Amino acid sequence: MSTAKLTILLLAMLVFQFPALAQDAKQALNDQLWAAARKGDAAEVAALLDKGADVNAKFRYGMTALFKAAERGNTEVVKVLLARGADATVKDTFYGATAMSWALDHGHDEIVRAILEKSPQNVDEVLLTGARENKVALVRIALEKSGATPNALTSALVAATTGENKNEEIAGLLKKAGAVPPLAVDAAILQSYAGKYKNEGGRELTVTVKDASLMVAFNGPAFALMAVDQTTFKPAGFDGLSLTFKVETNRVTAVELKQVPTTMLLQRVEETKSQ
Repeated sequence: MSTAKLTILLLAMLVFQFPALAQDAKQALNDQLWAAARKGDAAEVAALLDKGADVNAKFRYGMTALFKAAERGNTEVVKVLLARGADATVKDTFYGATAMSWALDHGHDEIVRAILEKSPQNVDEVLLTGARENKVALVRIALEKSGATPNALTSALVAATTGENKNEEIAGLLKKAGAVPPLAVDAAILQSYAGKYKNEGGRELTVTVKDASLMVAFNGPAFALMAVDQTTFKPAGFDGLSLTFKVETNRVTAVELKQVPTTMLLQRVEETKSQ
């Protein structure tokens, strides 16, 4: 083989091998970034990003380094990642959770604050979590940021004033921020919705009335509902779920449970009196 042909062949081999080698080197940097975020080494995280690691590289279940830092409570790492362009809106493919979800679940308030600065659209989630879980610090963080929707303020107020997690301090903060009570529904109408409901698959829920509010339980602790209108209610402190009671000839026959994108109809279970 001539020298010219040999040179061309070697160059061709390098051209085909280079992308794979570059990809392996990039993956190695990304793996090191994950490990550094996991152990809380902010300086190493910054150095790896300088070397070309992808701040939004995806790992198992689509999680990023920001997820792991938020879960572990590594505040300085979170701040470095956010400053370098980490996307706080990414959701994992298993839970559909975000880095904010992990920070909230593990009680890392300063990380919640840092992510909220980057993604203010999460303010409702922070506010509702604080009201629902009786965490004054989270409510304060959300209200300091401002931007909570009127619906979230009302929902948080209901969560803070009903059920077992009543909290006067949280209720006071919410009212000061402009939270107003939900639509009032006549006590007799509320009482007409009380009872058990069941679908064909055996899923069952129980509706009761307490403190002039509807309470619902799915084989577990009951939580408060707030009225959207006279027949539709949503859980206080949660988004994405609603219950609509079906009334036929002045008799409640069923409840429609909606949780995007699914809908479930549960028929009312008529109680029989013992002889």
